[in-house]
Amino acid sequence: MPRFSITHLIATFFLWGIYSATQADTLLLVNGDQLTGTVLKKEGNAVVLRTSYAGDVTIKWADVAHIQTDKPVHVMLNDESSMKGILLSTDAGKVRIKAGEIIETAPFDLSKLAYINPSPEVSGQGVKVTGRASVGVASVSGNSETQNLHLDGEWAARTKENRFTAGAAFNRARDSSRQTASNGRGYLKYDHFMNKKWYLYANTSAERDRFKDLNLRTTFGVGSGYQIFEGRDLNLSVEGGINYVNVDYDLKDGKGYPSARWAIKYDQLLFAGLTVFHQHEGLVSLENTEDMLLRTKTGLRFPLSRKLVGATQLNVDWDRLPPPGKASTDRTFLFNLGYQW
Repeated sequence: MPRFSITHLIATFFLWGIYSATQADTLLLVNGDQLTGTVLKKEGNAVVLRTSYAGDVTIKWADVAHIQTDKPVHVMLNDESSMKGILLSTDAGKVRIKAGEIIETAPFDLSKLAYINPSPEVSGQGVKVTGRASVGVASVSGNSETQNLHLDGEWAARTKENRFTAGAAFNRARDSSRQTASNGRGYLKYDHFMNKKWYLYANTSAERDRFKDLNLRTTFGVGSGYQIFEGRDLNLSVEGGINYVNVDYDLKDGKGYPSARWAIKYDQLLFAGLTVFHQHEGLVSLENTEDMLLRTKTGLRFPLSRKLVGATQLNVDWDRLPPPGKASTDRTFLFNLGYQW
């Protein structure tokens, strides 16, 4: 009886292994390699396969000769038509989609397959919400007494045609009993996409800085932007438009003026979760081109856990016509710990 039980158990596991292998999604590469697992998604120029032996593996789409899934996936083509079904392998470089027991497409080129399991904002069937919040703290005691605090965060909601962004940043610093930094800035932005790349936007911001004699600076404007890249690994957009700037100083007369605005926003995943980013925004007065503002943020983010990240960044604020007795350039180097979702 024990011998029969052991033999039966071994046979059961053997048959289960064969069954599991036949149920796995399969990628056959151009070089002849075969990978099995679960196809998570395809976007841009890559497909992500979840394996039991190497975790999530990203493969260049150009290296895929055949693809087959054992369960239905959501597929979007380059013409934005979509359907759910099982992917069936056919000739090299081609695929078929089987939806249900009756519907099956003719073979078509893999190059026409734009997405597998597209995100909600791409498919137009939901909202993708992302965000991050970070804090940087430094405290020194002994021969000197200094405390520094930096807080910042950004939240974004994306649908197929719309994107909402809100963010804020605050800095406080003391040296002994003397305050040395006190500033903050908040901003809101709405983007409406006319197609995959072009969008119209409206933006507003409010800022104050005690040590720059800036009681309040507000901006409001509209313009257009071009989303050159948008994806998990690379994002790049450029913008141009018109903003109205209103400035209230503590010690001098305020001013208001229309200005031209330009902006760049870039981030890219390099390797091992390391991300480089750069944000750039400029405003130049249409009444006096000598009156110019420039703000940049450049740095690196690196993962500490699945959601926890660290970041080093350099912020530069430049005012070509600062109040009398104030420097035109402020530079802040930060090391932050943050949470992202």
